[in-house]
Amino acid sequence: MIKEWRKWTNNTATVAEDILGKCEVYVFGSIAEKQETGGSDVDILIIAENLPKHKERANIIAQIEEKAQLPLYHPFEIHLVTREESKWYWRHIRKAIRIK
Repeated sequence: MIKEWRKWTNNTATVAEDILGKCEVYVFGSIAEKQETGGSDVDILIIAENLPKHKERANIIAQIEEKAQLPLYHPFEIHLVTREESKWYWRHIRKAIRIK
């Protein structure tokens, strides 16, 4: 799956937009930096507004994973945040690839 990360992240981005409405989707971490290894995950940052509290976001992430048809065990780590919360990520991300 990691070799096909673009296909899976494009699909995940489309599903996220269907569920959340307008959102931005980025891949960051080792994939974006072209430093991935066999044990790497694929970090996906989804920025959307009007998100529920953190505990309820787990349900949204589960919906995205299910509708994107990700298998039960997959290498994708979805980070679902508001624009304000994304500022923390942008201070730490060295490189990101915009998907949507």
